Amino acid sequence: MSKAKKPIDWAGIERDYVKTDLSIREIARWYGCSDKAIRLRAKAGGWARPGAEAPQDAPRTPRPLIEHVEPIVERIRTPLNSETAKPEAIIGRGRILALRMLDELDATTSHIGEIEEAIEEATPGKSGARRREAMMKAVSLPVRAGTLKNLALAVKTLAETLAPAGKKAAAAEEAKAAGLGSDWGDDLAAPDARPN
Repeated sequence: MSKAKKPIDWAGIERDYVKTDLSIREIARWYGCSDKAIRLRAKAGGWARPGAEAPQDAPRTPRPLIEHVEPIVERIRTPLNSETAKPEAIIGRGRILALRMLDELDATTSHIGEIEEAIEEATPGKSGARRREAMMKAVSLPVRAGTLKNLALAVKTLAETLAPAGKKAAAAEEAKAAGLGSDWGDDLAAPDARPN
């Protein structure tokens, strides 16, 4: 023979929830139901605990990311004109950016212990474990080494774009320039052009 379940007195639970200082677990024990059921019913019914403020309005929907980012982009955007669009100007800005990033990497590497401590403090316990792991990975040695490698490659590429041509390329250009406008060597251009 099974025991018949007695119905839950939700009116009594609401009265005790709203008017007394009993904990939700005590109320649940008294009425023979789970504290989770009381919490769900209280949330759905908008019940307020004594001394608590009125239930807060639903959180506002966040603004789209573009609304946050657009003013910043407009503030830092460099207007393109004939001077800023020149390859030399672009390469110069690229070098400055690479140097700034190297300074930032230097600061991160110099203070890695402090950064790791701050991450540990900001993500305590098991609830922050995944976030802590991701943050620690972001400042780890392999990531910093990869960043340095990428920056070095970028600086090398920028340096090569402005560097003068190599010896072979310079000699070929010089030979072309020397032969222009003279009749010497023109007879070697095509077999039909040879006067015999």
